[in-house]
Amino acid sequence: MMRSVMKRVAALLTTLGSLAITSKAFADITVNVAPPPGTAITPTNGIVGVLFTNLIRIIFVVAALAVLVMLIIGAFQWITSGGDKEAVGNARKRITNALIGLAILAFAFVIVFVVGNILGINILGNLTIPSLTSTAPIIVTPTPVR
Repeated sequence: MMRSVMKRVAALLTTLGSLAITSKAFADITVNVAPPPGTAITPTNGIVGVLFTNLIRIIFVVAALAVLVMLIIGAFQWITSGGDKEAVGNARKRITNALIGLAILAFAFVIVFVVGNILGINILGNLTIPSLTSTAPIIVTPTPVR
């Protein structure tokens, strides 16, 4: 019994230690994937490119809204199930499927972004992903006192 617990603790400490070391080692590395000069294709040059970029954006927005709606419906079903095992199971299945859809959506976004960078095609246009470390400039316009 004690030996099994010690093995689990050792495995946990090893895993946490390797994760801590890895995050420190890769914290300051910046990888820029850029095509050779003159080979980049921007879809904003023509009407087809603009339509394609807008279509991709609309698909991502609609899919994200669908995930949100399915999560809300699943939560509502769970709350109103009244303890019925079958209703709770259906609600849990809907929520699980919505979360799987969210993961697929995120994976698809990453694939589109990476493939676009590798091929030098700016598929998503000027879409920027907000982060906690990015700071937007604050513009303060003084109003005259009358």
